Amino acid sequence: MNDVVPSIRRTLYDRGPLRRALLDTSVLTTDIIAATRRRDPSSFVAGALAGTVRCLIPVHVWEEVPRVLADRHQEGGRFDLGRALALWQSHYAPVLYVVDTAGLPMTPQAQVLAGRDASDVPMLLLAGVIAPVVIIGTDKDLVDSGLAVKEWREPRSALGDVGVTEGKMIDLERQASVFVNITKHLVRGVIRQSRPKHLAVAAVVAGAVGGALYWRQQKHPPVPSQRQPAWLVMLEHVSTRMAAHAERHTRGEDRWSQAELGTPGDTLLHRVARTIVKSPEPLTRTAIVERLGEAVPGAGHTERMAAVWDVLTAHAMFVDVTARGHWQVGRLGSR
Repeated sequence: MNDVVPSIRRTLYDRGPLRRALLDTSVLTTDIIAATRRRDPSSFVAGALAGTVRCLIPVHVWEEVPRVLADRHQEGGRFDLGRALALWQSHYAPVLYVVDTAGLPMTPQAQVLAGRDASDVPMLLLAGVIAPVVIIGTDKDLVDSGLAVKEWREPRSALGDVGVTEGKMIDLERQASVFVNITKHLVRGVIRQSRPKHLAVAAVVAGAVGGALYWRQQKHPPVPSQRQPAWLVMLEHVSTRMAAHAERHTRGEDRWSQAELGTPGDTLLHRVARTIVKSPEPLTRTAIVERLGEAVPGAGHTERMAAVWDVLTAHAMFVDVTARGHWQVGRLGSR
C-alpha cells in the first residue's frame, strides 16, 4: 500500500519548496546512454542546473554508475562508452548530491527490501527521512516497495515541463529586474548630474511640448484606426504565451505531485532533514531552529540549538559545506 501525502502546491509564479528526486543506478545509466545520442541535456541535469529539482543518490549509486555503464557496454550495448563516462563526469556528477545513509533509521519498506536486495536499502532509508520524495528507478524490488513510480519516464517528462516553464519565468523575472534597476539608475544619474536650473528648464520645455501636442490633437483629432496598437498586440501575444506556459507547468506539476510518495516522519531527525533538503541554499543552525520553531525540543534558544546540533553531527547525511556551520543534505558529486 502506498503512503501518499498531499504536497504544497507549486505554481509557475510561486514555486514553493525545492523538489527532491532520488535516482537509482538503472535510471542514471539509461539516461546517460540516451544522452550520448542527443545534444539536449537530460531533464534531470537541466532541472538541477535551473534549480527546479535537487537530485540525490546514495553513496553506492555513485560508485556503481561507471561500473554498470562498462558492464552494459560489454554485454552488447550499442553506445560510445567513452562518451558515456565523459558525460557522467562532466554533466551528471556535478549536479548530483551524494548522501551517506549510515545510521539512518530502518523503515518497514526497507526491512522488507533487505531480505530481497540489500543493495537498494540505502535508497529507502534516505527516502524515509526526507519523505515525501520522488524515487525514480527501474529496479523491480524498489518499485515493489510502493515508494517508487512504476514508469520512471513520467516524472522525467514532468520535470521537463516544470523545468522549461520555470526556467523561462526565472529568465523573464531577471530581465525585468535588470530593466527596472537600469531605469532606476539612469533616472538617479540624470537627477544627480543635472543642476536645479537645468532641471527647471527641462520641466518647462516638457510642459510646453506636451501642451502643444494636446492642442494639436484637439484641433486635428486623429482618424480612428482599425488596427490594434502595437503595444496591445504585444500584450496579447505575451499573455497567450504565459497562459500556455502556465498550462504546461500545471500539467507537469500534477504529474510530479502524484509521484511524491511517503509519509513525513515526526522525529527531530525527519524534521531537520526535510527542512534542509527543501532549501535551495545550505542552512545554519539558527535558520533551522527559526524554521522549525516549537517543533525543536528545548526550553529556550540555547537548548534548541543544542538539540539541532546533536542531530546534525550524529548523521553522516548532513554535510557542513563551509566548515562554518552551513548545512546541506549530501555532498555535490564534483566536490
